[in-house]
Amino acid sequence: MKLELHWRILIGLVLGIVLGYIFSLNNLAGADNPQIGIIELNHITWVGEVFLRLLKMIVIPVIMLSLISGISHLPVKNLGKIGLTTLLIFKGQMLFAAFFGLFFVNILRPGDHIDLHKVLDNGDPAEDIHFITDSSLGIADLLLSMIPSNIFEALSNGTLIQIIIFSIIIAVALVQVKDGKKVLDMLQVVLDAILKVTHWIMELAPYGVFALITKTVAVGGISSIAEYSYFMFTVVAALATMLLVFGSLAVHFFTDFTPLEFFGKMREVMLTAFSTSSSAATIPVNLKAMKQNFGVPNHIASFVIPLGATMSMNGAAIYEAIVTLFIAQAWLPEPLSIGKQIFVVFMVLLATFGTPGIPHGSLVTLAVVFQAVGLPLEAIGVILSIDRILDMARTMVNVSFDSISCLILNKYFGSQTITPEAAHLAEEAAHTPSNF
Repeated sequence: MKLELHWRILIGLVLGIVLGYIFSLNNLAGADNPQIGIIELNHITWVGEVFLRLLKMIVIPVIMLSLISGISHLPVKNLGKIGLTTLLIFKGQMLFAAFFGLFFVNILRPGDHIDLHKVLDNGDPAEDIHFITDSSLGIADLLLSMIPSNIFEALSNGTLIQIIIFSIIIAVALVQVKDGKKVLDMLQVVLDAILKVTHWIMELAPYGVFALITKTVAVGGISSIAEYSYFMFTVVAALATMLLVFGSLAVHFFTDFTPLEFFGKMREVMLTAFSTSSSAATIPVNLKAMKQNFGVPNHIASFVIPLGATMSMNGAAIYEAIVTLFIAQAWLPEPLSIGKQIFVVFMVLLATFGTPGIPHGSLVTLAVVFQAVGLPLEAIGVILSIDRILDMARTMVNVSFDSISCLILNKYFGSQTITPEAAHLAEEAAHTPSNF
C-alpha cells in the first residue's frame, strides 16, 4: 500500500538527517563537499537540484494558467450582493492575515538566529537579489515597470510581476471577446496537463527533501535543524493568535455566538482540518456543523464553505508572509524596507490565488514569491522538511475562518437568495481539490 506523500517526505527527512550527520562527522573543517569513503556529498545533492529545477520550470506555466482560469471563471457581474460581499470578506481577511504575518515575523525575527549562507553556500548575499522596488524611481516609474513592454522578454527573464499583470489582462479580455470561451476551454485542458506535471514533480519531493536536508546537516551540523525551531514557534504563535484572538473578536462582534460556543461547536471540524491538512476534505464536516450546530440555512452554508475552501486562505497567507521574511532575514545582509515587505504581501496574495490544489501545492506558491523577490529556491528544501506540522496548523486556521465568514454572512444576509451563477461557482469550488 502506497504511503501518502507527507509520510514519504517525513521518511526522506529522517534519512537525510541521519546521512547528513554521518557526513558531518567527517566534516570538521566545514567543507562544502565532504565525503564518506569514495562517496562525495555532491553525488547525492544533485537530486535536490533536479527537484528545484523542475519546480522552477513549472512556476510560470502554473501561475499564468491558474490566474487566467480563476479570474475568467469569476462571474463578478452576476454574483449578487451576497456573492460580492463573500469575496470581499475572504480577500480582506487574507490581506489582514498577510500583514499580521509580517508584523509577527518583524517582532520575533526568527531569521536573525541562523545564517542561511552556511547552509546553502550560494556566495554573495546580495547576488541575484532583484526586487522590483530596488530602484529609487518614483511611483509612476514603478507602476510602469510592472507592465511588460515585451511579454516574451518577461517570460524569458522570469519577471513574475509582469507575467501576472499580463495574465490578468488576458483573462479579462478572453471573457469579453465572442469566442473567448473556446480559448478558455483549451487553456483549461492545458492547465489540467500542467497540474498533472506538477503532481509528478511533487512525487519527487521526498527525494528532494532527502538530498537537500542531507546537505543542510552535512555542512551545518545537526544543530542546523534545531535552529529552525524558533521559526516554527513564530508560525505557530502567529496562527494561534490569529485564530484565538482575532477569530474570537470576529465571532463576538459580528455573529450571534460567543467565542466559547463557537470553538465548542467547531471542535470536530477543527480536528478534521488539523489531521487531514486538507480544506477540501473538511467541507462535508464543516457543512454539517454549520447546519446542525449553528443553524445556518443550506443556501448560505453550501455557498460560503466550498468557496472558502479554495478562496479563503488566511493561514496560508500568514505562513507564506512569515516564510518569505524569515528567509530574507536569514539571507540578505540588510533588513527589508517597509515598501519591499508590502510588495511581498502583494505577491503572496496574487500567488495564493493561483496555487494548485495538490498536496504541498503551496511549494509552488513559495517558489513564485521567492523568484519574484530574488530569494534562493534552495531554501524551499529547508522549509519543506518542517512543513507538515505547520501545514496542519494553517489548514485549521483556514477552515475556522471559513466558518466564521459563514456565520457573519448568515447574520447579515441570511434572508437573501444566492444567484444561480454564484451557486455554480460554489459548486465548482467544492469539486476543486484544496490542500491548505
